[in-house]
Amino acid sequence: MEQITLDSFTTSDKPEGKPSVADIRFTGDPFVDMGRLVMDTLRQKTVEEKIRFVTDVYVDRWNGKLNSIFLNSKMTSGHVVGKPEVQRMDTLEYYLEILGEKDYVSKGYCRICANKGTLFEGGRHNYPMVGSGEFTNFYHFQESSLLICKNCLIKLYFLPLGLLQCGGKLMLFQIQSSYAEKLWQKDVILENLDKISRGSSEGILKSNYLNGNNALFKFAADMIEKFKLYDHASQRITLFYFTNFAAEPDVQIYDLPNPIFSFLKRVLKPDLKADWMYVVKKHYHFGKTNYRFDENSQEWIEVKKKIETPLNAEDYEGTRRNIIYDRLLSGESILGMLRKVHKSRQLHVHIAITYLKEVRNMRQEQIDLIRKISDKIVAMCQKEGNYKKLMTPIEGAKQSYELRGAILRMAKAYLQNGEAEPFVRSKDYVEYLFPDGQSWYETRDFLLICLYEKLHDLRVEPDQVSDTDVADVEEIGENPEDFNQ
Repeated sequence: MEQITLDSFTTSDKPEGKPSVADIRFTGDPFVDMGRLVMDTLRQKTVEEKIRFVTDVYVDRWNGKLNSIFLNSKMTSGHVVGKPEVQRMDTLEYYLEILGEKDYVSKGYCRICANKGTLFEGGRHNYPMVGSGEFTNFYHFQESSLLICKNCLIKLYFLPLGLLQCGGKLMLFQIQSSYAEKLWQKDVILENLDKISRGSSEGILKSNYLNGNNALFKFAADMIEKFKLYDHASQRITLFYFTNFAAEPDVQIYDLPNPIFSFLKRVLKPDLKADWMYVVKKHYHFGKTNYRFDENSQEWIEVKKKIETPLNAEDYEGTRRNIIYDRLLSGESILGMLRKVHKSRQLHVHIAITYLKEVRNMRQEQIDLIRKISDKIVAMCQKEGNYKKLMTPIEGAKQSYELRGAILRMAKAYLQNGEAEPFVRSKDYVEYLFPDGQSWYETRDFLLICLYEKLHDLRVEPDQVSDTDVADVEEIGENPEDFNQ
């Protein structure tokens, strides 16, 4: 195999010529679209040259180790393993015949891109996760296989160069925008090709992100920050963890909805990022008790025989569960966790505000009302010289009626103090403070967050004001969807 350099096969900034009308850029199939992106990244001018190049990579550099992608293919069948020239010859013959539209099985519409023309059989030997010919009811009209065009089938052959190896699974990023395309092209495909050019590639590019949720947030953050998408439209991000290996094919899909992406765009801006990353880092889950989070260094520490060793973030970011990420993706509230952090340290309140607006759909009128009420509560505390009297009933509320009662008592005291305006107007109380269809916990937790913010501003430590443990939704044992009744 001739000496390869990175410049010899990566695309120039401006692609030569126009793509054919039949070559659809985004098909919606993640495997086909990734193969297309790899092909676009290669500098070789003709499709045949690209096929020959990747075949040499798979055979000479990777020793044909593609079993988890192409099962029992011309390169991975047992009778050709360890026979590189046979692997090369059989594979090239197979794909070049497809390129020349030889031995097609029928004519019609491709099941992937809907182009009309010659169709070829797609199975687990050339298309991950498709199925096998024994289960004809899996395919359209009980056909013997998935019938796809030559364009899609050839694109699939380039898929391995666009994957990441994560333990026993392969990670695939679904290309749904030009930003996602550029990110994956630079961080994965070009990195793969660079290792190949330097002779250090022995297989699919490895990643330590075994946890799909964590990987999803990492790539979302990378996309937002690298392309400065803070004020752009939200993106939907989808990751696939899969294996097509032997008798245990499996796929797990991780999806980041638009509201979560909108939330991330705001909290990753420079004014909030440090506080947000503190919240995230603090909530990695370490099952054993010999780990602790150091507030000063904001690092996780491993304690063994009284010896403390700081952990590198790379050692746990891709493998340890992150409770914040998990709850965001499962639709569970993180407001209680933000509340706890706010009580222990000063944290930017706009993290909670953005979360409530973008993810929990809280109206701006309710946010403004709660912040205004918190101002009045702190003013009352300062006037009486007693913070604990008014804070404790709010922190101790375990039922909706307890929080309502605490607020009504404050409203009465506020009126008795002869203030010019009411503590809260009846319309605001009904429509915004405790609106129908929303959990009362969110009102309580956000009110406490606003109060803690003001106490920190006044240099009054919340722990010195009240020693009441605020009950979480899980501790109360009620359904968080038991709305304000």
